[in-house]
Amino acid sequence: MDMAHRLSQPPASSLGYRIAAGLVALLLLSACQPAGKSDEELRKEVQGLKAQVAAMQEKLNQVQGGQQAILDLLKKPAPALPAEPMVMPSQPQPQAAESLTVGQLLASKDRYLGTRVTVKGMPGPVMVHHKSLMLKSPQGMVEVLFGSIPDPKLVQTLTSTPLDKPITVTGIVNLPPAKGAGAQLQINAEAVEF
Repeated sequence: MDMAHRLSQPPASSLGYRIAAGLVALLLLSACQPAGKSDEELRKEVQGLKAQVAAMQEKLNQVQGGQQAILDLLKKPAPALPAEPMVMPSQPQPQAAESLTVGQLLASKDRYLGTRVTVKGMPGPVMVHHKSLMLKSPQGMVEVLFGSIPDPKLVQTLTSTPLDKPITVTGIVNLPPAKGAGAQLQINAEAVEF
């Protein structure tokens, strides 16, 4: 037999035949009992056994119908997935209405953790090997990571050009790893304007 034929004949059908054969054997055994039972009692037992066989056949039909439905679903092609995966944020991401200063971000850092913000500030030291720079203020510094910026030319410009004017960074605010880098927060930059 090939695999398609096996799939089209569910194994439950042989189980049904075994059950029916067992019930018929019980019926024959009960018919061979001593004549102590009346014909009426035997007829009632036979009717009960027939009802059980009918109930088992009904259950078997339901199982076979379910198996056939599963086989039909397996034969259908899977629906096409959307081209871009849907991203569900773990928490609501409020958008900042206007750009914040580095000082405002640091003063309310708990409020902005995990959210997308736009921050304007003076650039500080550039760490080329980290692909990042610091935004500085009297209240402290925020490290801006360039890893999420899609334009490699922009990253090259940011790491190689001296920046002496304020820049505007848009990205997600996170806590830095505890390395003692000096920054109180990190922004995974998605866009930088200067």
